[in-house]
Amino acid sequence: MKRHSLFQIPMLAVLMLAAMVAFAPDASAQTAAKVGIVNFDEIISRLPEFKQIESELQGLQQRYMDTLRALQNELQGMADAYQKQQALMSAETKATEEQKIMGYRDQLLKYQQERLGQGGTFAQAQAQMLQPVRDKVRGAIERVAKSEKLTLVLESSSTAYFDEKTEITFKVLDYLKRGTN
Repeated sequence: MKRHSLFQIPMLAVLMLAAMVAFAPDASAQTAAKVGIVNFDEIISRLPEFKQIESELQGLQQRYMDTLRALQNELQGMADAYQKQQALMSAETKATEEQKIMGYRDQLLKYQQERLGQGGTFAQAQAQMLQPVRDKVRGAIERVAKSEKLTLVLESSSTAYFDEKTEITFKVLDYLKRGTN
């Protein structure tokens, strides 16, 4: 029985694989991916309905920020009053006042997180309001990709480099402006 060295077996496998690739029919020409690049944010920002949504979201965010500022001012007032009067307070009164201030601070932080935090009311409203616009843009991208016979469309912000000939952002915008949905 002939023994193969450990080096010969992997080398034999590599040579067989190389031969299969070298003599295989050229499948890459048949399945070459045609790629398009799109700037999703650019498209959305140019839509008239986005401007209306953006205005509504700014109003909502401003209301939350105004409430937050009022809460912060109230907390600051409580802290200032405590600082002025603490010298005259008993230890028990100090502890009670400090607990009130800490409780109010916790409420403020809870409000901030619930309204403006990740997954908060504002983020949910933003996602809900923008979803129809995103769906519309995705549909337009899909239609343009099919008409251009593209097999793959990538977002430009997540692409390190692309040839500008593959850019389809303005074709998608044109499609949306023509209203062919």
